Amino acid sequence: MLFSATPEVRMCIGCFGCWLKTPGTCVLRDRCQQMPRLLRESDTVVVVSPLVYGGYSRSVKAVFDRSIGYLLPYFRMVDGRMHHAMRYDHAYRQEVHFYGPGTQAEHDLAHRFIRANAVNFNVSEVDVRFHENVEQAKEAAL
Repeated sequence: MLFSATPEVRMCIGCFGCWLKTPGTCVLRDRCQQMPRLLRESDTVVVVSPLVYGGYSRSVKAVFDRSIGYLLPYFRMVDGRMHHAMRYDHAYRQEVHFYGPGTQAEHDLAHRFIRANAVNFNVSEVDVRFHENVEQAKEAAL
């Protein structure tokens, strides 16, 4: 799947429409509306993002927030932690390529953040890497 977070997508408005009104589809009508379906159809999701305080950029986070319809509004326990229940019986592999400066603490936080999201989204395998610049991250992602 190739989906660019630029130009920026609209932020999730927290209306829960993707869970209740149009299950599995975001109610905001733009190019990010079908993200839950795109995730369901993907074997591998590759993310390239600047490292921002141990997580995704605002734009990349917006894409994942808009993908919440991929999940159900109910919860399940995984290793003693609460996560969303799955809407689909599907798992995909995820690669995350962060770029830019970051401390070891930010790298550690990014690992924990990505792994927690991977459990929530039922990711079968996750690989997190750090690169000096966007060119190196894009090259590694190919």
